[in-house]
Amino acid sequence: MKIDLSCPVELWQYTPPAEGRPECTFVLNNLSDKVVISIQATLLCHAADGAPVLRQVERVQGISAGAGERFSVALMPTRWDDVANVELSVEKVWFDDATIWRRGTMPMIDYRSNTLPPGRKLDQLRFVAGPDAVGYPEEQARVWVCVCGRANDLHADRCCRCERRRDTVFATCSRENVEQLNAVHEQKLVQVAKAAREDASRLAEARALARQREARRKRRVRLMAVLTVLVAALLAAALLWGVPALRYANAGTLFEAGRFDEARAAYAALGDYQDAPERALACDYQKALGLLDAGDADSLSEAAALFDTLGTYQDSAALQSDARYRLGEAAMDAGRFDSAAEIFMDLKDYRDSPTQLLESQYRQAAKLLADESYIAARILFADLDAYRDAPAQVAACDLQLGLAALAAGEFQTATDRLTAAGDLADAVEPLKQASYGLAEQKRAAGDLTAAGEWYLRAGDYQDARLKANASLYEQARALMDAGDNQQAAALYARIPTYLDSETLAWECIYRQALLAYNAGDDAQATSLLATIPKHTKGAALLRQSRYRLAARLAAEGGTGEAAALYEQLGDYEDAKTKLSEIRYAMAEAAFATGDFQTAALLYEALGTYRDSGEKLSQCRYGLASAALAAGDLQTAVAGFAALGGYLDSGALLENATYQLALQLKTSGDVTAAIALLKTLQGNSDALAQLSEITFSEAVKVQAAGDLEKASELYLALGDYGEARANYNACQYELAMRAKEAGEYRAAAARFAALGDFADAAAKAEECDWEAYGRYAAPARAAFETGAWQSVIDTLEGFDATELPEAYRDLVGMYEEACYRQAEALYNAGKPYEALPYYRRIPAYKDVADKKLQRRAYLILGVWQSADGARTAAFREDGTCTLFGQDSYFSVDGYGLLTGPAPDALTLTHKLTTLSETALSVRVLSGTAGSVYPLKRVGDAAAALAFATAAPTASPAPDVSAAAGTAASAPAPTPTATPRPATPTVPPTASPSAAPTPSATSSAIPKG
Repeated sequence: MKIDLSCPVELWQYTPPAEGRPECTFVLNNLSDKVVISIQATLLCHAADGAPVLRQVERVQGISAGAGERFSVALMPTRWDDVANVELSVEKVWFDDATIWRRGTMPMIDYRSNTLPPGRKLDQLRFVAGPDAVGYPEEQARVWVCVCGRANDLHADRCCRCERRRDTVFATCSRENVEQLNAVHEQKLVQVAKAAREDASRLAEARALARQREARRKRRVRLMAVLTVLVAALLAAALLWGVPALRYANAGTLFEAGRFDEARAAYAALGDYQDAPERALACDYQKALGLLDAGDADSLSEAAALFDTLGTYQDSAALQSDARYRLGEAAMDAGRFDSAAEIFMDLKDYRDSPTQLLESQYRQAAKLLADESYIAARILFADLDAYRDAPAQVAACDLQLGLAALAAGEFQTATDRLTAAGDLADAVEPLKQASYGLAEQKRAAGDLTAAGEWYLRAGDYQDARLKANASLYEQARALMDAGDNQQAAALYARIPTYLDSETLAWECIYRQALLAYNAGDDAQATSLLATIPKHTKGAALLRQSRYRLAARLAAEGGTGEAAALYEQLGDYEDAKTKLSEIRYAMAEAAFATGDFQTAALLYEALGTYRDSGEKLSQCRYGLASAALAAGDLQTAVAGFAALGGYLDSGALLENATYQLALQLKTSGDVTAAIALLKTLQGNSDALAQLSEITFSEAVKVQAAGDLEKASELYLALGDYGEARANYNACQYELAMRAKEAGEYRAAAARFAALGDFADAAAKAEECDWEAYGRYAAPARAAFETGAWQSVIDTLEGFDATELPEAYRDLVGMYEEACYRQAEALYNAGKPYEALPYYRRIPAYKDVADKKLQRRAYLILGVWQSADGARTAAFREDGTCTLFGQDSYFSVDGYGLLTGPAPDALTLTHKLTTLSETALSVRVLSGTAGSVYPLKRVGDAAAALAFATAAPTASPAPDVSAAAGTAASAPAPTPTATPRPATPTVPPTASPSAAPTPSATSSAIPKG
């Protein structure tokens, strides 16, 4: 099972829809400490096999469920068929304090249900734990499951459903304790039954003794005197030792009756008699437990006091802390936050007392905020640091304090508080207003700089931007006139778009730089002038200060900084020459110390200066040689390759490349190794390695079953080792696979290419026969004898493309056989049996242009008069429906013969007009001479696909005859893609029944 422990609402039970009540009722429990006013839930319904049936999202409003209260909601499922299981997932919960709980992205927690099946064990558990118990408590991996069935967080010490304490649940409701308590109870029942039996026996004895009483009465009279003496003696003994025992027993009776105050007084009066002092403590302990269970504030306070007096008696110290904790909770619930905070502070680390202390302070601060005591509320919220939304509440207090200060005209305080309010939307405009007011005050006091700053902070409030610019500009001019160019430049920079502020700022900076330059501080002058590149005089002065600074740095040994400055100077005076001199000196120094990397970069930048080119090659040669010696082959190869023909770089490049290829081969990067070895065409060792690697790779590929790739690799190796034999083996296996898959053409080609390898020649002949011969022999024999149907049946589905030379005569044989068979049938007066054969070869010879334009075929289809009153339908099975009359028909020239049977046709109509789109029928009987013009319904192509009938297939020739002679055995089913099957002729329709058109197939494609 899964559960979201953060959800403040849990499903308690539900009632499914019933007849007359279509809604599904869910009872839920409010686990939070707030009032629930609305929920949004997803109803999930599943079938018995777990398949989803329904998913429905609903929001239910109008709820008012207090903390711990149950409430019900009714949902109307849009479907209830086949529903076997129902889930209700709560997605959102709205509370009356305007807060909303939403399901987060954390995963649901899995747990096992502890529910017991109905029976003795469940009854025993409920005898101990109460009627809401469903199973023994369990501690699982991420939750502990209460006796009521609720899964709780592992760190929670109370059940969020039934409020039972965790330690109490596990102590009293464990399987062992329940069984022990029930055993004790059953033993008591046995004793009660035994006592009842004994009472019945005593009653019987009493009746027997009643008869003896009279006799004993007389004897009692005689013994009265003796008894009087005995009673006196007993009274004397009780006075001596029986009274304390009686009082002890009486105290025990009071204790058992729960009258703990009276029992304690009785035990206290006994002093040290037996265990009376211990029993007196037990009285206080039990009374304190009762007060603790009562749970109200007064009872908890008294219980805490009693437990405090009990000291170390049993678990009094822990229970005293528990009573104090619950007293703190009660004080918090009652709004006495000071008292609650004091209690939780005294409890220190007991349970979650530190958190409860923060919560009590938070609630007290919230109450102060609601009562508009903003200063006190802010102090408390600030002390809470990041607890809950304390920082936001501090900002809310600052906002209110700022608004109050703004209303009172205390602009400094208002800006401080509203600034502290942060990003609160309600603080934005008031902060601008307060900043503007404070700016006005500063300007009135003559502090133009401060006024300008506050005007800027006022943003777009009224004319703040204009006044800010004016104030800062006026102050900057005053500072500039007074010679304070640094301060003036800073102010001008604040308002760059106002009047000539940007130009004046540049001028101030130039003046500062000029003073530094004249004082010999070229570094300061350069730094300042670099910020004003558009200042004309400043740009000239910048070049002068850079040149002087570079010369001084070079003289002092700062060659790197000097080089950078000379590089920035470009063509200024002899800066390029100076730069080359410095770089060359730096390169020589690096070269002398063996720092070829640094030297190479410098020589490369120097280009053709002095012998920089030669020195650059020396550096690169040294770097590549060092890399080769260190085993850094990648760097060595790149270095020697860049050197071209310098010294012996070519030989070293070949050596490094070969070693790198071997290294890559060893590491398993065979592809990279092969690529490198291929670049070493003249190296015999490289070629040998390349062949060895390629052969090994081919063997691996062959073992993996990729015979095509392996063949390609073996073929590239030529006569290396066993490459040729392995290639032939791969090709043979590929040919066998093709043969076994029925791909005889491909197999025949592969076997033929293998020549005399193994039995490839014999296999090639077998495949050649299967691919071509078994079709060619019977087809040729049938064609020579004019057995066209046999030719058609044999070559049906045969692929006549790309045939070998020996079988080229089969090309067109199928089409010619179809053509001749169709002609034979048509000439025999069977036009509609011939039609399917014409359809197979529509593009052959004159089939489309002539044969299919015959009247017997053109008339096929549905025709209708212009007014729709008359309809004619002619079908390929020789039936028609002509003007509402069903019959058989045939076409003879322009004559239309109709009748009740195929062999009982007479000339009844004349076809005066017949084309692909128009038909005119003249009636020769009845109203003789009437002509009815009709138009085709649909197009001619559709008409030719109307109700296909086909000839009866004749036996196919024996394909086993290699010599090509015809036989009576049927042809085997071809393995190539089949042509459409040849349809059969429908049975002759009964004249009494209306002819029914048969289904039609599409035109048969060429083979």
